[in-house]
Amino acid sequence: MKKILAFVLAAMMLIGAFAGCSSTKEDKAAAGWINDYFPTFPTTLNSFTSNTTQDGAIVEATSIYLYRQYLTEDGSGYVGTPELASELPIQQDEEGKVWRVKIRENCKFENGDPINADDVIFSYQMLLDPEQVNVNATVVINSVVFPIEGSGAYYDGEADWDTVGIKKIDDYTIDFYSTVPVTQNSARRGLSFCPTLHKETFLATLSDDKSLSSYGTSKDKYVSAGPYKIKEWIADSKIVLERNPDFIHADRIKLAGINYTCIPDPQTAIEMFIKGDIDAVDITYEHWQTYAEDPRVHNFYDDSLMYMFINLGNPNQNNLLGKLNFRKALYYGLDRVAITNAVGGEPTSRYVRKAVVGDLDKGTAFIDMPGSMDYIDDPTKIYDPVKANEYFVKALEECQLTSATMEMMYSETAVRTRAIFEMLMVEFQKTFNNKLKIDLRVVPAGQTQQLRRWNPDDPTAYETTLGSLLPSADDPSASFAFFISTYSPPRFCYANPKFDELYQKSCSLEACLDSSLKVKYCQEMEKIVLDELIIIPVYETESKKLFADKIVLPTKDQGYVTGFGFGYPLFASTK
Repeated sequence: MKKILAFVLAAMMLIGAFAGCSSTKEDKAAAGWINDYFPTFPTTLNSFTSNTTQDGAIVEATSIYLYRQYLTEDGSGYVGTPELASELPIQQDEEGKVWRVKIRENCKFENGDPINADDVIFSYQMLLDPEQVNVNATVVINSVVFPIEGSGAYYDGEADWDTVGIKKIDDYTIDFYSTVPVTQNSARRGLSFCPTLHKETFLATLSDDKSLSSYGTSKDKYVSAGPYKIKEWIADSKIVLERNPDFIHADRIKLAGINYTCIPDPQTAIEMFIKGDIDAVDITYEHWQTYAEDPRVHNFYDDSLMYMFINLGNPNQNNLLGKLNFRKALYYGLDRVAITNAVGGEPTSRYVRKAVVGDLDKGTAFIDMPGSMDYIDDPTKIYDPVKANEYFVKALEECQLTSATMEMMYSETAVRTRAIFEMLMVEFQKTFNNKLKIDLRVVPAGQTQQLRRWNPDDPTAYETTLGSLLPSADDPSASFAFFISTYSPPRFCYANPKFDELYQKSCSLEACLDSSLKVKYCQEMEKIVLDELIIIPVYETESKKLFADKIVLPTKDQGYVTGFGFGYPLFASTK
């Protein structure tokens, strides 16, 4: 479900008026090239398995979807717009469970092959394929806004494909079946995550047993149909995207192309920006003061709220981690102010991150909705070593222990996380009177995300770690799907009937029609998350990015739109 998932990234684009599918091949809209970079390079453009920002950025740029979020004309907000679909979903029943999608009849892949209903259905079938067990299939199975009928059973290998609620009507018409009544807007949003695959290419990349695919691991194993197509791809070094004149909304693409290079070192990236070798750069905390007054700096909050993940189901030490008293000990024992002074950001005690939208119509952030901060502790005043130790002693007594150990897991490349854990090792020794031993566990880069999932087959896979959650920002209900008892595969060892009921209410037709009601249910769920400390909020980092003077961002006043972003780089332009 990574913030980085390709499906969630598919919601970051512009709006305009669109007439017809194929645009003229005259490149009148192209204004120039921009140079950008990745700290680590994409390894796969198979959005069903990819889980990095880098993968997602290229998938977003080169794929076509049924629907996307596009900016309003004044650039201050966004609206769902048909892309491969020719119009918004059409309700087919009285309840609102069956929605018809009509496909444009003249769309094509970059090699000229036409796109029709079979390609869309094939893409969903591969996403949900029980042999491949794609991790990102959960975006459809656990969808907040449009859970497709039978998708979970098929994914689990318990049913055949013909039981899934995706039915071909003709070559350019598909009916989608939801398990619950939904609005037209929910249907459109729920059907905007799956990119359309080139069937012949994808099938050619499957292993003999059909369980693995090498789709999107090189230029010759990938076929674009999106805003850009891949002109050149040198592994771990360079990716060149060029404007696709046949993209259905090509008139809205202002760039001729984007050059991506690999620059692992943040200092090197800044130096290359200063020299003009790249046109945008992320500013690390160490450089914030240097560029504090630079007008080219743009601030934003995106996927940067960090939590302490705790494996509630770990049976070690008589399930110490599963005891609320122990989690409260950690909650009050975390000196968030000291942590943020050392590594940047601001302390937080919220569960929902700033980027999440509460009112879709107005674009109001969830945390700015009435009542959303009423139950939140002041994060600068939570730290209380005495109270923390009191809860720790109670937890030890519950587990019939006199002392305990706690493993903190981090990636070998997570420098900031290691610094925090090293601070906590010292602080916890003092707070808990040397009765809590801390063991640090280093794992290869990229493994923490998978290891920190609850795995009933391996309940001791991890104990604690730091990380973020990356649900869709355009619906607050999405932030809480991780904690429902039916979430598959599970993220947390947690089950609460009251929580499940609130979640279902937040996804109901009534709540989807009334943002204030949806927010009310989500506020109640957030209270439960924080009261039971299923996950412990620690800090949130403001992101800062430098854009070269030549870059023109498409958003109003070149600002950041909550739940959407800057519209960079895909739909930026150059002076």
